[in-house]
Amino acid sequence: MSNEQVAATSAGVNMMDVLMVSYMSAKPPVPQTKDNTALLLIDIQHLAEPSHLAQKAIAAGLDEAAVFVALEDYSARFNAALANCQKILNAAREFGIVPIHIKIQSLSKTARDTGALHRRMGWTFAPGDAATAFLDPTKPLHDEIVITKTASGAFTGTALENTLKNMGIEYLVICGFVTDECVETTARTALDLGFIVKIIEDGTTTYFAESYLAAIGKFASLGFTIATDAAIDLFSTLN
Repeated sequence: MSNEQVAATSAGVNMMDVLMVSYMSAKPPVPQTKDNTALLLIDIQHLAEPSHLAQKAIAAGLDEAAVFVALEDYSARFNAALANCQKILNAAREFGIVPIHIKIQSLSKTARDTGALHRRMGWTFAPGDAATAFLDPTKPLHDEIVITKTASGAFTGTALENTLKNMGIEYLVICGFVTDECVETTARTALDLGFIVKIIEDGTTTYFAESYLAAIGKFASLGFTIATDAAIDLFSTLN
C-alpha cells in the first residue's frame, strides 16, 4: 500500500466515498407506488434447474454419481433462491404488484428464430420442449403476462420495454436465473432505459458461487439490490 493509500485509509475515506460524492448532480426518481412497480421473474424454468443439467450431463456420458456431487453446491443455492422467488411472487400478488414472467423459448417449433448467441451455445428451445416448462412454485397464473425471449436479456427482441411503458412502470424488482447471465443483462439494460432497478439478492444465483458473488456484489455496491424480506416489507407499504 502506498503512503497516499495509507493516508486515505487513516482519514476514513474509501473508494465508495469517492464515487458517491462524484454524483453530486444525481436526479431523484419519481415516488414508488404499487401501480408503477413490476416484479420481473427471469427464466424460472426447468432449463435452469440442477436436475436438467444433470440429465444432460449423464446423457452425454458423464458418471452419474460424479455429476450429482458436482451439482451439490449449485442445487443448494438454486433451491434457496427459488424459495425466495416464490415468496416475493406471493407478496407481489397479495399487495397488487404486477408480476411479469420471462421465458426462454423460440416462437417457431424449429427454433429457427433463436438469437445468434444462444444458437451458438446450443440453447435452442422450441415450444413444447420440456426444458421450457415453468417451475411449479412460480408458475404464472392464467392472467399474468408472459414474455418469451431467445437471447440473454429480456428486452432484446421482445415487447418488454413497450409493455412496461404502456403500463406506466418505473420500478423493476428482478429475481430468477442465472445471476451473471440473463438477470444481469436484463438489469443493466433496464437501468440504461431509465427504470429504477432492484435485484432480489437472495432470489437469484448462478452455476458458480464466485460468479454470483462478483455479479451481485457489483449491483449491491451501487444500491441496486434488496433482500427478499425487505422487498416484501416494501411492497406492503406501497400505495
